[in-house]
Amino acid sequence: MLERIIQRHEQLHNFLTAFREAFKNGPQYRHFQAYIVGLLIYLGDRTLAGLSRAIPGGRSACSLYRFLAEMDWDLEKVEQVRWAMLNRHTRRALQAAGRHNNPVPVFLAIDDSLVEKTGKQMEGVDYHYSHSAGHTVLGHVWVTGHLVVLGQSYPVNWKLYLRQATCEAMGLSFASKPELAQAILREFDPLPDTQTYVLTDSWYPSQEILNTCQELGFHLISAVKSDRKFKTTGHNLQVQQWTQELSEGVFDFVIVNTTGYVIWSHTGRLSSGHRIKLIINRVIGQKKWRYLISTDLALTPQTIISHYLVRWEVENFYRVAKQSLGWGDYQVRDLFAIERHVQLMMVAHAYLEIQRQEALASAVDPDAHITLGDIQRQLQSISRRAEIAQVFDFAQHGFTLETIYRRLAA
Repeated sequence: MLERIIQRHEQLHNFLTAFREAFKNGPQYRHFQAYIVGLLIYLGDRTLAGLSRAIPGGRSACSLYRFLAEMDWDLEKVEQVRWAMLNRHTRRALQAAGRHNNPVPVFLAIDDSLVEKTGKQMEGVDYHYSHSAGHTVLGHVWVTGHLVVLGQSYPVNWKLYLRQATCEAMGLSFASKPELAQAILREFDPLPDTQTYVLTDSWYPSQEILNTCQELGFHLISAVKSDRKFKTTGHNLQVQQWTQELSEGVFDFVIVNTTGYVIWSHTGRLSSGHRIKLIINRVIGQKKWRYLISTDLALTPQTIISHYLVRWEVENFYRVAKQSLGWGDYQVRDLFAIERHVQLMMVAHAYLEIQRQEALASAVDPDAHITLGDIQRQLQSISRRAEIAQVFDFAQHGFTLETIYRRLAA
């Protein structure tokens, strides 16, 4: 059945074939095919047990576990192929854009996400604070770098955050979340004829992150906490104190993406000495002030807010990855197997994103809106048709219903 599903979808066949050299033999490669197709088409929890049921006559849960934890296939090669395919697709989009006079803005959103777990025996799990739950929960925290350029959106890197005590128990070197973020920035290879804007929430704009961005030629656009110091000539106040010192007459009204904002902006320095533009802003009708900084002093406040809103693309990725691609479903204990599962999930996401971009490029309506979910549902429909066609074919060849049950529903 796996072969029938793949044969009925040329794009999926070509995509999977690109990874063939990462696997030493045919059985390893067929496990890879089954795993990716299972992640894409299964509607239940994408645990090993669930993925074993995704394809009639597919691999058992034990077999899939051996594929993750024991088989000697090349994880780095899989990532190289995934990135090469996405990078090639993005470079074609940049060439088609034809904007060589002004660098195209590339957004690299740095964020972290908590994947809740129930098994305390799972390697690397610990109690972390959950902003959505309002208390600590057991799980893994992944720090990610997410690229957004010309409508394309996909992760470029991800690293598991482990608490210091956990690292010591496992014999690993400890790295804080900002240090993992710095590593992601340093490992990112900028695209040609582009300007990279690093987007972060208020937990990440440390002096070290600012220094790293400056060293690499990246600009940082970030939220900052209300107690962050901002200095201009004669004044050195927390950003929240500026809202109290300023008169109503100095605030402007702007519209960004159809939303109205009250803003005040000024150029100054942080306590670290970095020169930045500060934008104090709040949405019309809301009382809460928000504080953004940008190291690109040439940008208007409206552009800085608009650029910062791109950061929510990473939240969309987290939602899709957890709900539809199995990021939150893994239950294996071994950290090596967990990292392989996440890598394969990233491969599945890459397939959906590439197909989404190609569907948009061929759409008749220039304003067409196509989501990853649309692409995934199309593939799920193709897989169901393949199953029905298989049953029909068996019946045409005279197989009894009991035999068909044994072949497809064992």
